[in-house]
Amino acid sequence: MTTVRGSRLRRGPFVVSSLESLVFTLATFPLTDANAALGQRFQVGDVIRGGGQGVVCRGSRIAMPDGRALVEDCAIKYYFDPAQDERVDREVKALEGFRHPNLANILEHGRIVLNGESVRYVAWEYIDGEPLDMKLRGGALSGRTVACIGRDVARAIDHIWSKRIVHRDVNPKNIMLRRGDAEAVLIDLGIARHLFESPLTGPGITWGTYGYLSPEQCRAEPNLTCHSDIFSLGVSLQEALAGHHPTRGDQQNLVAAPPRTSDLVPSSPAALAGIVDLMLSLRAPFRPLPAALVLRFAELAASL
Repeated sequence: MTTVRGSRLRRGPFVVSSLESLVFTLATFPLTDANAALGQRFQVGDVIRGGGQGVVCRGSRIAMPDGRALVEDCAIKYYFDPAQDERVDREVKALEGFRHPNLANILEHGRIVLNGESVRYVAWEYIDGEPLDMKLRGGALSGRTVACIGRDVARAIDHIWSKRIVHRDVNPKNIMLRRGDAEAVLIDLGIARHLFESPLTGPGITWGTYGYLSPEQCRAEPNLTCHSDIFSLGVSLQEALAGHHPTRGDQQNLVAAPPRTSDLVPSSPAALAGIVDLMLSLRAPFRPLPAALVLRFAELAASL
C-alpha cells in the first residue's frame, strides 16, 4: 500500500512528519524574539499563516546583508523542524538562481538562535494578493481568469522542469493571485522532487495534498515528471471554474474517473474545457507539456 506523507493531507492513509523533531510549535514559537533577532535589517509585522513546520510573517527588509539601505516588502518564514533542513536547503538552492514572474523569489536566507536553538529563516518577495483557495470562497471564476491562471502556472511549471524539478504540491493554496488577478504565482517548493538529487523519500511513500495527487503520485512512482504537476494544475483549474473541488476532495474518485469539465461546469468555454480535460488524462504521457499549455492558454485568454 502506498503511504502518503505530509501534514497538508486531510484524508486517507498518511504519515505526518514526526513531531519529535520539532524544536518549536506554532504555540511555543517565540515570535517576538525572532523578530527582534532580525530587527536590525527587517521590520517584521503580522503572522500571515502558520502550521506544523513553520510560521510566515509579513515584513520589510530595510537593509541588505552588506548594510546597504533599501525598503523591500517581504514574507519571512521561520522553520520549526530541523528534520526538514535538507529539503529547505534544496528549495533555497534551486530558487536562489531563479528570477521568474510566476515563482516566488528568494531575497535572502540564514539562521538565528532562539532559546539556544538554531532556527532557519527565508525571506521571500511579498506577493500582494491572495491564494486561489481564498479567492474561490467568493465563487467560481470566469473562463478568462482561469485561462490566465493556467497560462501563468504552466509557465512556472515549465521553468522549474527545465531544472528537472517537480513541484509535487500544485493546488489552490499554493497558487497566489496578485491583486487585481493580474498574475498568478506558484509558491512553496518545500516538498519538490529534484531529479538531479538523491531522493529524500523512501519507497512506497509519496508527498502531496490529498485531492490533488496525480495517479502516478498515488502509486508512489519514484520518477515523476512535469506531467504530474500538470494533472494537479488541471484539478485546480476545474475547481476554479466550478467554485468547488471537482470530486469534493475525494482522491480515489479523482484518479479512477476524473469528471469531464463540461459536465462539471456546462457553461465553461468548450476550448478551455477540452484543454483541462487533457490535463487530467490518467496516463501521464497523454497530458500536454507545460510549454504547449502556456501558448494555448495565452490564446484562450486573449479570445475570451
